Amino acid sequence: MKNHAGWWYGGVLTLLCITILVALMAGTTWISLGQLGRIVGAPASRDFTTVFSLRVPRILSSLICGGSLAVAGALFQAVFRNPIADPSILGISSAADFFKLGGAMLVPWLPGRSWVMAILGGLVALMILTSGKALSNPYRLIIVGVALDATFVGLQQLLSSGATQVSQSTFNAMTWADTTILLILGVLGLFVALVLAPWANYLKLPDDALRNVGIPVNVLRWSLLLLATYLATSVTAIVGVIPFVGIVVPNVARRIVGHDYQTLLPFSMLAGAWLMLAADTLGRTVIVPSEISAATMMAVIGGPFVIILLQRGRVLHGMSTH
Repeated sequence: MKNHAGWWYGGVLTLLCITILVALMAGTTWISLGQLGRIVGAPASRDFTTVFSLRVPRILSSLICGGSLAVAGALFQAVFRNPIADPSILGISSAADFFKLGGAMLVPWLPGRSWVMAILGGLVALMILTSGKALSNPYRLIIVGVALDATFVGLQQLLSSGATQVSQSTFNAMTWADTTILLILGVLGLFVALVLAPWANYLKLPDDALRNVGIPVNVLRWSLLLLATYLATSVTAIVGVIPFVGIVVPNVARRIVGHDYQTLLPFSMLAGAWLMLAADTLGRTVIVPSEISAATMMAVIGGPFVIILLQRGRVLHGMSTH
Protein backbone atom coordinates (compact mmCIF):
# COMPACT_ATOMS: atom_id res chain seq x y z
CA MET A 1 0.00 0.00 0.00
CA LYS A 2 2.98 2.31 0.48
CA ASN A 3 3.44 2.41 -3.30
CA HIS A 4 -0.03 3.86 -3.68
CA ALA A 5 0.42 6.82 -1.30
CA GLY A 6 -0.82 9.18 -4.03
CA TRP A 7 -4.17 7.39 -4.11
CA TRP A 8 -4.48 7.71 -0.35
CA TYR A 9 -3.67 11.41 -0.51
CA GLY A 10 -6.33 11.83 -3.18
CA GLY A 11 -8.79 9.89 -1.05
CA VAL A 12 -8.27 11.95 2.09
CA LEU A 13 -8.46 15.21 0.12
CA THR A 14 -11.75 14.07 -1.42
CA LEU A 15 -13.10 13.19 2.03
CA LEU A 16 -11.99 16.60 3.29
CA CYS A 17 -13.86 18.43 0.52
CA ILE A 18 -17.03 16.38 1.02
CA THR A 19 -16.96 16.80 4.81
CA ILE A 20 -16.36 20.56 4.56
CA LEU A 21 -19.39 20.85 2.27
CA VAL A 22 -21.55 18.79 4.64
CA ALA A 23 -20.32 20.84 7.61
CA LEU A 24 -21.34 24.05 5.82
CA MET A 25 -24.84 22.71 5.19
CA ALA A 26 -25.56 20.76 8.39
CA GLY A 27 -26.66 22.15 11.73
CA THR A 28 -29.77 23.24 13.58
CA THR A 29 -30.78 24.80 10.27
CA TRP A 30 -30.11 22.79 7.10
CA ILE A 31 -28.81 24.94 4.26
CA SER A 32 -28.92 23.34 0.81
CA LEU A 33 -26.31 23.72 -1.93
CA GLY A 34 -28.60 26.09 -3.77
CA GLN A 35 -29.02 28.24 -0.67
CA LEU A 36 -25.24 28.30 -0.13
CA GLY A 37 -24.81 29.75 -3.60
CA ARG A 38 -27.47 32.40 -3.04
CA ILE A 39 -26.37 33.62 0.39
CA VAL A 40 -22.91 34.63 -0.86
CA GLY A 41 -24.57 37.60 -2.53
CA ALA A 42 -26.78 38.39 0.47
CA PRO A 43 -24.46 39.35 3.36
CA ALA A 44 -27.34 40.82 5.37
CA SER A 45 -29.29 37.56 5.47
CA ARG A 46 -29.63 35.27 8.48
CA ASP A 47 -28.23 32.31 6.56
CA PHE A 48 -25.11 34.31 5.63
CA THR A 49 -24.48 35.02 9.31
CA THR A 50 -25.03 31.36 10.19
CA VAL A 51 -22.54 30.14 7.60
CA PHE A 52 -19.80 32.77 7.70
CA SER A 53 -19.94 33.84 11.34
CA LEU A 54 -20.62 30.45 12.95
CA ARG A 55 -19.89 27.50 10.69
CA VAL A 56 -16.83 28.68 8.74
CA PRO A 57 -14.80 29.58 11.88
CA ARG A 58 -15.79 26.24 13.42
CA ILE A 59 -14.73 24.33 10.31
CA LEU A 60 -11.38 26.10 10.04
CA SER A 61 -10.71 25.59 13.76
CA SER A 62 -11.52 21.88 13.51
CA LEU A 63 -9.20 21.45 10.54
CA ILE A 64 -6.20 23.19 12.10
CA CYS A 65 -6.68 21.50 15.47
CA GLY A 66 -6.97 18.03 13.95
CA GLY A 67 -3.89 18.52 11.79
CA SER A 68 -1.86 19.94 14.68
CA LEU A 69 -2.75 17.15 17.12
CA ALA A 70 -2.07 14.41 14.57
CA VAL A 71 1.36 15.81 13.70
CA ALA A 72 2.17 16.38 17.38
CA GLY A 73 1.34 12.74 18.11
CA ALA A 74 3.51 11.52 15.23
CA LEU A 75 6.45 13.61 16.47
CA PHE A 76 6.12 12.38 20.05
CA GLN A 77 6.05 8.81 18.76
CA ALA A 78 9.17 9.41 16.67
CA VAL A 79 11.14 10.83 19.59
CA PHE A 80 9.94 8.42 22.27
CA ARG A 81 9.89 5.44 19.87
CA ASN A 82 6.49 4.61 21.28
CA PRO A 83 3.44 4.33 18.97
CA ILE A 84 0.94 5.27 21.69
CA ALA A 85 2.76 8.43 22.80
CA ASP A 86 0.21 11.24 22.53
CA PRO A 87 -0.09 14.64 24.24
CA SER A 88 -3.35 13.64 25.93
CA ILE A 89 -1.94 10.36 27.30
CA LEU A 90 1.44 11.84 28.31
CA GLY A 91 -0.23 14.51 30.45
CA ILE A 92 0.98 17.41 28.31
CA SER A 93 -2.49 18.54 27.24
CA SER A 94 -3.97 18.33 30.74
CA ALA A 95 -1.00 20.26 32.16
CA ALA A 96 -1.54 22.94 29.52
CA ASP A 97 -5.24 23.11 30.40
CA PHE A 98 -4.49 23.37 34.13
CA PHE A 99 -1.94 26.16 33.65
CA LYS A 100 -4.36 27.97 31.33
CA LEU A 101 -6.99 27.92 34.07
CA GLY A 102 -4.44 29.03 36.67
CA GLY A 103 -3.39 31.88 34.42
CA ALA A 104 -6.99 33.07 34.08
CA MET A 105 -7.18 33.31 37.88
CA LEU A 106 -3.69 34.63 38.72
CA VAL A 107 -2.55 36.76 35.78
CA PRO A 108 -5.69 37.90 33.93
CA TRP A 109 -3.79 41.01 32.76
CA LEU A 110 -1.11 39.02 30.85
CA PRO A 111 -1.24 39.55 27.03
CA GLY A 112 -1.74 36.24 25.19
CA ARG A 113 -2.33 34.67 28.61
CA SER A 114 -4.03 31.46 27.47
CA TRP A 115 -1.31 30.47 25.01
CA VAL A 116 1.59 31.54 27.23
CA MET A 117 0.27 29.61 30.24
CA ALA A 118 -0.73 26.58 28.16
CA ILE A 119 2.71 26.20 26.61
CA LEU A 120 4.31 26.72 30.03
CA GLY A 121 2.16 23.88 31.40
CA GLY A 122 3.09 21.65 28.49
CA LEU A 123 6.78 22.35 29.08
CA VAL A 124 6.46 21.52 32.78
CA ALA A 125 4.86 18.16 31.95
CA LEU A 126 7.54 17.51 29.31
CA MET A 127 10.34 18.21 31.80
CA ILE A 128 8.81 15.80 34.29
CA LEU A 129 8.46 13.12 31.61
CA THR A 130 12.06 13.42 30.47
CA SER A 131 13.78 13.98 33.83
CA GLY A 132 13.76 10.41 35.16
CA LYS A 133 14.00 6.86 33.87
CA ALA A 134 10.71 6.89 31.97
CA LEU A 135 12.45 7.24 28.59
CA SER A 136 14.27 3.94 29.05
CA ASN A 137 11.07 1.89 29.08
CA PRO A 138 8.00 2.44 26.85
CA TYR A 139 5.61 1.09 29.47
CA ARG A 140 7.08 3.27 32.21
CA LEU A 141 6.76 6.32 29.96
CA ILE A 142 3.05 5.72 29.41
CA ILE A 143 2.42 4.98 33.11
CA VAL A 144 4.17 8.19 34.15
CA GLY A 145 2.21 10.07 31.48
CA VAL A 146 -1.13 8.66 32.66
CA ALA A 147 -0.23 9.56 36.25
CA LEU A 148 0.68 13.10 35.15
CA ASP A 149 -2.59 13.41 33.28
CA ALA A 150 -4.61 12.27 36.30
CA THR A 151 -2.68 14.65 38.56
CA PHE A 152 -3.26 17.72 36.42
CA VAL A 153 -6.92 16.83 35.82
CA GLY A 154 -7.37 16.52 39.59
CA LEU A 155 -5.60 19.81 40.23
CA GLN A 156 -7.77 21.49 37.64
CA GLN A 157 -10.92 20.17 39.31
CA LEU A 158 -9.70 21.50 42.67
CA LEU A 159 -8.89 24.89 41.16
CA SER A 160 -12.20 25.13 39.33
CA SER A 161 -14.36 24.10 42.29
CA GLY A 162 -15.44 27.73 42.65
CA ALA A 163 -17.12 29.91 40.08
CA THR A 164 -14.56 29.43 37.32
CA GLN A 165 -15.80 27.27 34.47
CA VAL A 166 -13.59 24.54 33.05
CA SER A 167 -12.98 24.35 29.31
CA GLN A 168 -15.48 22.09 27.57
CA SER A 169 -13.13 21.17 24.70
CA THR A 170 -15.63 22.00 22.02
CA PHE A 171 -15.67 24.08 18.84
CA ASN A 172 -19.07 25.52 19.69
CA ALA A 173 -19.18 29.33 19.55
CA MET A 174 -15.70 29.64 18.05
CA THR A 175 -15.17 33.26 17.05
CA TRP A 176 -13.14 34.63 14.17
CA ALA A 177 -10.67 36.02 16.72
CA ASP A 178 -10.05 32.54 18.18
CA THR A 179 -9.90 31.02 14.72
CA THR A 180 -7.36 33.58 13.53
CA ILE A 181 -5.08 32.83 16.48
CA LEU A 182 -5.38 29.10 15.83
CA LEU A 183 -4.61 29.56 12.15
CA ILE A 184 -1.50 31.65 12.82
CA LEU A 185 -0.13 29.32 15.51
CA GLY A 186 -1.12 26.13 13.70
CA VAL A 187 0.06 27.02 10.20
CA LEU A 188 3.40 28.19 11.57
CA GLY A 189 3.91 25.00 13.59
CA LEU A 190 2.78 22.68 10.81
CA PHE A 191 5.06 24.38 8.29
CA VAL A 192 8.05 23.90 10.59
CA ALA A 193 7.04 20.27 11.18
CA LEU A 194 7.00 19.53 7.44
CA VAL A 195 10.42 21.16 7.05
CA LEU A 196 11.86 19.10 9.92
CA ALA A 197 10.25 15.81 8.85
CA PRO A 198 13.62 14.27 7.84
CA TRP A 199 14.83 14.74 11.42
CA ALA A 200 12.18 12.31 12.62
CA ASN A 201 13.56 9.71 10.19
CA TYR A 202 17.03 10.08 11.73
CA LEU A 203 15.67 8.99 15.11
CA LYS A 204 15.00 5.51 13.77
CA LEU A 205 18.77 4.93 14.05
CA PRO A 206 20.62 4.31 17.35
CA ASP A 207 22.03 7.41 19.04
CA ASP A 208 25.62 6.17 18.67
CA ALA A 209 25.21 5.74 14.91
CA LEU A 210 23.89 9.29 14.60
CA ARG A 211 26.74 10.73 16.66
CA ASN A 212 29.28 8.88 14.51
CA VAL A 213 28.09 10.75 11.43
CA GLY A 214 28.06 14.10 13.23
CA ILE A 215 24.33 14.51 13.90
CA PRO A 216 23.62 16.33 17.22
CA VAL A 217 21.14 13.85 18.66
CA ASN A 218 20.02 15.89 21.68
CA VAL A 219 19.43 19.03 19.60
CA LEU A 220 17.43 17.03 17.09
CA ARG A 221 15.40 15.24 19.74
CA TRP A 222 14.61 18.34 21.78
CA SER A 223 13.73 20.39 18.71
CA LEU A 224 11.06 17.85 17.75
CA LEU A 225 9.81 17.53 21.34
CA LEU A 226 9.42 21.28 21.71
CA LEU A 227 7.70 21.53 18.33
CA ALA A 228 5.24 18.76 19.25
CA THR A 229 4.55 20.43 22.59
CA TYR A 230 3.98 23.76 20.84
CA LEU A 231 1.45 22.19 18.45
CA ALA A 232 -0.45 20.36 21.18
CA THR A 233 -0.58 23.25 23.64
CA SER A 234 -1.62 25.75 20.96
CA VAL A 235 -4.74 23.65 20.44
CA THR A 236 -5.34 23.29 24.19
CA ALA A 237 -4.96 27.04 24.74
CA ILE A 238 -7.92 27.83 22.49
CA VAL A 239 -10.10 24.71 22.43
CA GLY A 240 -9.14 22.53 25.39
CA VAL A 241 -8.03 18.92 25.71
CA ILE A 242 -9.03 16.63 22.82
CA PRO A 243 -7.77 13.06 23.24
CA PHE A 244 -6.49 10.31 20.95
CA VAL A 245 -6.16 12.20 17.65
CA GLY A 246 -2.39 11.84 17.92
CA ILE A 247 -2.67 8.07 18.37
CA VAL A 248 -5.38 7.12 15.90
CA VAL A 249 -4.18 9.12 12.89
CA PRO A 250 -0.41 8.38 12.84
CA ASN A 251 -0.93 4.67 13.51
CA VAL A 252 -3.43 4.36 10.68
CA ALA A 253 -1.18 6.48 8.46
CA ARG A 254 1.78 4.15 9.00
CA ARG A 255 -0.31 1.24 7.82
CA ILE A 256 -1.26 2.89 4.54
CA VAL A 257 1.57 5.28 3.56
CA GLY A 258 4.54 3.77 5.40
CA HIS A 259 7.02 4.91 8.04
CA ASP A 260 8.85 7.66 6.13
CA TYR A 261 8.03 10.83 8.07
CA GLN A 262 8.35 12.97 4.95
CA THR A 263 5.25 11.16 3.73
CA LEU A 264 3.73 10.32 7.10
CA LEU A 265 3.59 13.86 8.53
CA PRO A 266 1.76 15.58 5.64
CA PHE A 267 -0.66 12.66 5.36
CA SER A 268 -1.27 12.72 9.14
CA MET A 269 -1.91 16.46 8.93
CA LEU A 270 -4.60 15.99 6.28
CA ALA A 271 -6.12 12.89 7.87
CA GLY A 272 -6.15 14.52 11.31
CA ALA A 273 -7.90 17.58 9.89
CA TRP A 274 -10.54 15.37 8.29
CA LEU A 275 -11.06 13.21 11.38
CA MET A 276 -11.52 16.20 13.67
CA LEU A 277 -13.93 17.93 11.30
CA ALA A 278 -15.89 14.69 10.79
CA ALA A 279 -16.09 14.08 14.55
CA ASP A 280 -17.20 17.64 15.26
CA THR A 281 -19.75 17.67 12.44
CA LEU A 282 -21.22 14.36 13.59
CA GLY A 283 -21.28 15.56 17.20
CA ARG A 284 -23.23 18.70 16.39
CA THR A 285 -25.77 17.02 14.10
CA VAL A 286 -26.54 13.66 15.71
CA ILE A 287 -28.72 15.09 18.51
CA VAL A 288 -29.82 18.46 17.11
CA PRO A 289 -30.43 20.99 18.68
CA SER A 290 -27.99 19.75 21.36
CA GLU A 291 -24.50 18.56 20.53
CA ILE A 292 -21.75 16.19 21.64
CA SER A 293 -18.39 17.85 22.21
CA ALA A 294 -15.39 17.09 20.00
CA ALA A 295 -13.51 15.71 23.02
CA THR A 296 -16.31 13.24 23.76
CA MET A 297 -16.52 12.14 20.14
CA MET A 298 -12.76 11.50 20.00
CA ALA A 299 -12.87 9.60 23.30
CA VAL A 300 -15.55 7.32 21.83
CA ILE A 301 -13.52 6.83 18.64
CA GLY A 302 -10.02 6.71 20.11
CA GLY A 303 -10.56 4.67 23.27
CA PRO A 304 -11.55 1.44 21.50
CA PHE A 305 -8.79 2.02 18.93
CA VAL A 306 -6.10 2.09 21.63
CA ILE A 307 -7.59 -0.98 23.32
CA ILE A 308 -7.50 -2.93 20.04
CA LEU A 309 -3.96 -1.70 19.35
CA LEU A 310 -2.76 -2.94 22.74
CA GLN A 311 -4.74 -6.18 22.71
CA ARG A 312 -3.29 -7.17 19.34
CA GLY A 313 0.22 -6.59 20.64
CA ARG A 314 1.20 -4.20 17.86
CA VAL A 315 2.68 -1.60 20.17
CA LEU A 316 5.98 -3.31 20.91
CA HIS A 317 6.06 -4.90 17.44
CA GLY A 318 6.00 -1.44 15.84
CA MET A 319 8.43 0.14 18.32
CA SER A 320 11.56 -0.44 16.27
CA THR A 321 10.12 1.09 13.10
CA HIS A 322 9.29 4.47 14.62
